[in-house]
Amino acid sequence: MLTSEGTYERNFLARRSCVRAGSRSAAHPPFPYPAHPSWCLRAGNSGSIREHIRLSPPASWSFLVPEVQDFDQPTTLSADLVVDGGARTPGHPAALTVEVPGDKSVSHRALLAALLPGAPSRLTLRGANLGGAVRALLPALRGLGLRTHTDGDTLTVERDGAPVPQPVRPHPTVTDWPEGVPYLETGGSSAAARLLIGLLAGTGRSAVVDGDETLRHRPMDWLVTPLVQLGADIRYLAEPGRLPALVRTPVRRPGAVDLAVGSAQARSGVLLAAVAARLAVEIRHPVRSRDHTERMLSAFGARLTEGPGAVGYDGGAYTVPPVVDIPADPSLAAYPVAAQLLGHGGGELRVPDVCLNPTRLGFFEVLRRAGADLGYEDTRPGSSGETVGTIVARGGLDGVTAVRVDDPATLHTLIDEVPLLALVAARLPGTSWIGCAEELRFKETDRLTTTARMASAFGARVEVADDGLRVTGGAPLAAGEVPGFEDHRIAMAAATLAMSLPGRTTVLGGGCHRTSFPDFAEVQRAVGADITEVATV
Repeated sequence: MLTSEGTYERNFLARRSCVRAGSRSAAHPPFPYPAHPSWCLRAGNSGSIREHIRLSPPASWSFLVPEVQDFDQPTTLSADLVVDGGARTPGHPAALTVEVPGDKSVSHRALLAALLPGAPSRLTLRGANLGGAVRALLPALRGLGLRTHTDGDTLTVERDGAPVPQPVRPHPTVTDWPEGVPYLETGGSSAAARLLIGLLAGTGRSAVVDGDETLRHRPMDWLVTPLVQLGADIRYLAEPGRLPALVRTPVRRPGAVDLAVGSAQARSGVLLAAVAARLAVEIRHPVRSRDHTERMLSAFGARLTEGPGAVGYDGGAYTVPPVVDIPADPSLAAYPVAAQLLGHGGGELRVPDVCLNPTRLGFFEVLRRAGADLGYEDTRPGSSGETVGTIVARGGLDGVTAVRVDDPATLHTLIDEVPLLALVAARLPGTSWIGCAEELRFKETDRLTTTARMASAFGARVEVADDGLRVTGGAPLAAGEVPGFEDHRIAMAAATLAMSLPGRTTVLGGGCHRTSFPDFAEVQRAVGADITEVATV
């Protein structure tokens, strides 16, 4: 195990877990580093290497710390991603199919459906995303008296458990925490916190919602202000508009509310509150963004109306089914697809069973309009209200022109892929523009600034504007040491570009990919990458 001093004790436990590259049905290893034949550990303080151990187990083994049997939150371990790029691994096939995990956004919403009044006593999510952002919800659900169990990528929630209290995260200014109400921490997941606040405000359950230091700096007033307008009593315990927040009483007044931003999380939180309370509401929003909540609730039978700039709910009945199938995540599919386009894939790459919600396909659509050979096949309806199908990528970037994103609606369809799109744009001729992206300043990092700094470490020419990024293509790019900023989207984008560059790239803090894509390294290996995850204490 890893001790607090950063030493390594040789009492790890190896177990069978049936992990295979790219498998959504594989058992998720509790230990936060994936099993593969070249797994490395660097242990040391202040970056010094005190011990270097290379584990070479059978590919079907994983390693876990015996004390950590149900990994819900990211541990204090850090990790780098080391990519030896420039050439595919020998024997790599010309045509390839890879699978990616379940959609993170749909998983969040389906998991929280267990809190809706009338939800089944046992709710099963098949194909769930079990990255850190979704697992951050599990202790909070247990704090509300639900039991959770994971088996591979199947997540089960039962309503007959006793509340399991969470430890309170210390706060520099909050010393008198409310007594007699659950304390629910959601790590660094803004979606978990915002949607949970909405469900609490709809069900009338009083609780404190909190997050880690990063989440405590992200805005919550986008959601809380309209909930208060609907009658909820929600109070900030420290800084106005920031966590921790105490949900005291539920929404109670039907009516219309206006959202200040086009955040899907804000709209979803208000809608979930209204549906939980059976409260008629109209939610007016400035720009269309991902609509997974609306699709899921409609699939449950809730009567919603959607028009330009608004969504409404009539207060009617709905039924949460006992089983929800989660489609694969298009934002995660973007990484192997980008590897293909950047020249590291074979002749054809297929990613099956992906959520083909139009509000999530902007990365593929923008590149397709610029000339990339991308398409969708085998489309069909899914049980969570989403269309599901196979994303197909052929060839590379030959003939692809500069890209331009200059309207909010398009930006919201690729908001999670902006760092990756910027790196692809760096390989295109001319100047690309990714605009209307002010919201990216309020992600895990100021993602406009961190994208530009990460890209510049490769030699790319990326200029930060007030609301976007200007990328001048054609600059020579080179491998090297690149910051990941502990931001999963930044780190995975950097590692994907590094696959196509000769030489070794180290993405510092790249292990944060576990937030959304625990199998990132395995999937990219299936595309032909040489990626090693190196743990640092």
